[in-house]
Amino acid sequence: MRNSLAVTQMQRVQEPNHIEPERFVDSVVAAKFLSIERRQLLQLARAGKLPAYPIGDGQRRLWRFRLSDLARAMEERNLFGKSTANISKTRAIR
Repeated sequence: MRNSLAVTQMQRVQEPNHIEPERFVDSVVAAKFLSIERRQLLQLARAGKLPAYPIGDGQRRLWRFRLSDLARAMEERNLFGKSTANISKTRAIR
C-alpha cells in the first residue's frame, strides 16, 4: 500500500505540467461542425475566408482545421457585421 502511494507521487513529480495542444481535424469533421457541405468548406478555406492549415504543395493539398479557430472566426464575422444573415428581414413565425 505504501509503495503504491510512493509510486503515484513519483509519477506526478515526473510528469510535466503542460497543456496538450488542440488536435487538428479533417474537412469532414470541420464541415459537420459548421453545418455546411465539405466542398463549400474547402472552397472557403482555399479563398482564405476560413482559418485552415494546408499540408503539402500543389493542387491536391490536405486541409486541416482547428474547431476553436473556426468557432472564433464565426463569432468575429457575427460581431463585426460580416455575417450574410439578415435578421431584420426575417418574418415572424405565426
